[in-house]
Amino acid sequence: GYGGWAVYANYEHGTQAWVTAGLVQGIYAFFSTLFITQIAQTTFIRNNCGYKGMLFGFVISFIVMLTLPLLVHSLFGTPNIWKTILPGLIWGSVYLMGFLTTLHVSQRRKSNSKL
Repeated sequence: GYGGWAVYANYEHGTQAWVTAGLVQGIYAFFSTLFITQIAQTTFIRNNCGYKGMLFGFVISFIVMLTLPLLVHSLFGTPNIWKTILPGLIWGSVYLMGFLTTLHVSQRRKSNSKL
């Protein structure tokens, strides 16, 4: 999906630009989702699994989620970087909040069942 969007966002810049942007975004999206999820989970756990963990997990993951694609697309010369990565930032943020909320609810249930 994200690779297809990158193709659309860079189509006017020629075949090499949209093919490169599509491949970079598609491959990047897969690996970054795994990486961002691990960062969010680790940060959440290190901050005692509460609301503080959710906040820090989101903020740190979002910073990484913003910085990495900017660097990758800059290195590969993507013409419309912001247009290319914006959907990923939006959906990635929604994903992170859902993931962290699920972790929080799961942790609370475990804590309550031990009582």
